[in-house]
Amino acid sequence: LFGSWNSPSPYTMIRRPWRKLDAMNQTIQTPDKANSFFGAGMTLEMNESDPDYPALLLADHLIGGSSRSRLWLRIREKEGLSYAVQSVFYAGAVDRFAQFLAIAIANPANMPKVESSFNDEMAKIVSGGFSADEVAALKKEFLEEQQVQRADDRMLVRQLVRDAHYGFTMAREAELERKISALTPGEIDAAVKRYIDPGSFAIVKAGDFKKAGVK
Repeated sequence: LFGSWNSPSPYTMIRRPWRKLDAMNQTIQTPDKANSFFGAGMTLEMNESDPDYPALLLADHLIGGSSRSRLWLRIREKEGLSYAVQSVFYAGAVDRFAQFLAIAIANPANMPKVESSFNDEMAKIVSGGFSADEVAALKKEFLEEQQVQRADDRMLVRQLVRDAHYGFTMAREAELERKISALTPGEIDAAVKRYIDPGSFAIVKAGDFKKAGVK
């Protein structure tokens, strides 16, 4: 595709240094939008080689990465406040930069309750942790999802390309899943307490809250 072209300078990976995200709470008016959006996030100083990475990866699945996760069951199923709610955890392969995010889509009139329920549920997770039963069930679900993804050619090629880029092999993935399989509820709870502070989220809400009469 590039013929005889040669790069004038050697390839250098652009590194992403960690910086703590300041806690904040911002509301953005988006006139005439039927739905509103809730986003909460924080940055963490860790990468995939960190000892707590497997625990936080599974914790994310327990918090909001499944239809049986805490945020989904609380905000979507029990209270019916949101059309969709989930959490996402990402850590750099080599850069010590990670993000934990939670998002929800809701009727603008429900946004105050969505935010309140999110804050309450995250506080309960950090203070009370997860039960042995929910850890066992969602750990099994998480590991099965990894197998299903490797059965998808596109997902597998993406994984192999990423491994080649960083000099990893599939043995590294196998070791990660072994660590996740061996995690105890206590180890997951301890990792969550070390890294997730409910009072440190940067929160942004966007929607037509004036039309919904929400202050």
